[in-house]
Amino acid sequence: MRTLHIMRLRKGRGVSTVLGTLIFIGILFSAVIPMFLVMKQADTIYTQKVHEMENRDEERASEVVEAYGYPVNETSSELMVRVANNGVVPIKIVRIWVNDVDYSQNTMVASLETEVLGPFPVSLKDGTSYVVKVTTERGNVFASTAGTLYFTDGYWFTPSLGIHVLVLNWVGKYKISIYNITWHPEGYETQGIDFGDIEWSQLVDEPGGYTVSVMKKKGGDWVPLPGTPIGVVITWPGGSPVINVIADGRDF
Repeated sequence: MRTLHIMRLRKGRGVSTVLGTLIFIGILFSAVIPMFLVMKQADTIYTQKVHEMENRDEERASEVVEAYGYPVNETSSELMVRVANNGVVPIKIVRIWVNDVDYSQNTMVASLETEVLGPFPVSLKDGTSYVVKVTTERGNVFASTAGTLYFTDGYWFTPSLGIHVLVLNWVGKYKISIYNITWHPEGYETQGIDFGDIEWSQLVDEPGGYTVSVMKKKGGDWVPLPGTPIGVVITWPGGSPVINVIADGRDF
């Protein structure tokens, strides 16, 4: 009987040990597995947030905007802002700044499209300069490429008027000239061979109509690029003081 009792005690202790071990393992798994799942979920959320931030940074860097601020007329107390989206992503204009005064906006501009915003009232003060800036929803700020506007002696003026020419090019020799009926300054001419795109600007003395000629050397002759010569008109102060012209010589 004593031996049987001892065996029963030992068997009971063995069962208790196994049950205790199983309970411990169950508690361990019930604590560790949820913690592991939470950590895994946190890692997934963090990775998603990093990816979203990288996408936003890429989109922000993809914004290419040209903004021009100009008065309605040479004595007006209102400004217009022309916004050209030259990038590959659509942009949303959320604010226009004229010096320290801001104007809320909610204007979408599709890729390669242009919108004219305004008019925006300004407080005119003789001898004062005015800086125009555009803010996008992604946080980019673009200053007016027309430069600072000045109001003096009751009139607006800008430091310069001009025409900016961009020639899309792989390799070639070019001549670029800008002129009107009475004015024909010396233009641009390739020295040797140009590789890559060409950018050239010409200041002009006054608003009005101008002709832009872009020619490429073909064999022994200078041949106009398709779409040129092209006529442009500077309508400052009722429009931008700088005109952009693009000519494509890559497959010509």
